[in-house]
Amino acid sequence: MTSKNRELAESTFALDMTPMIDCVFNLLIFFLCHINFKLLEGKIPAYLPKDVGANASPIDRLLEKVLIRVTRSAPPKLKDSNWTWHEDQIAIELQGRRQAGLAEFHSAILGLLKSSPDAKATLHPGEGTLYIDCVKVINECLRANFVDITLAGTPLDS
Repeated sequence: MTSKNRELAESTFALDMTPMIDCVFNLLIFFLCHINFKLLEGKIPAYLPKDVGANASPIDRLLEKVLIRVTRSAPPKLKDSNWTWHEDQIAIELQGRRQAGLAEFHSAILGLLKSSPDAKATLHPGEGTLYIDCVKVINECLRANFVDITLAGTPLDS
């Protein structure tokens, strides 16, 4: 074949894509019409509170919420290499009543647990309170078998 015939053969050959695109769109429409979309809302496990909202059920008894506040009487001097933690540097309030120390706090928590075994506590550290102060209070709660404790953060002023 001469080069002239080859150029003529290559220039006249063209693939018409219109019928192929029509078939693809028809298949796409067919499958979209026959797909059953399932809602995932019923499948996702959601552990929502059952005592509030549209399907609220009455609570047999109200749980007591225990408020614990921990503050420091004086700011610590952390640059001292011999610094140790002292119990008299923190002030603990339980339900608005100041406790004399960790021992009194422990006995007060035991009394609360006897009256309301399923009570929930919220620990509010004051400004300047150290992590170890909160840990000591939480340890006393755990010693009294009081395990449902939430640590509430102090909001920072912007």
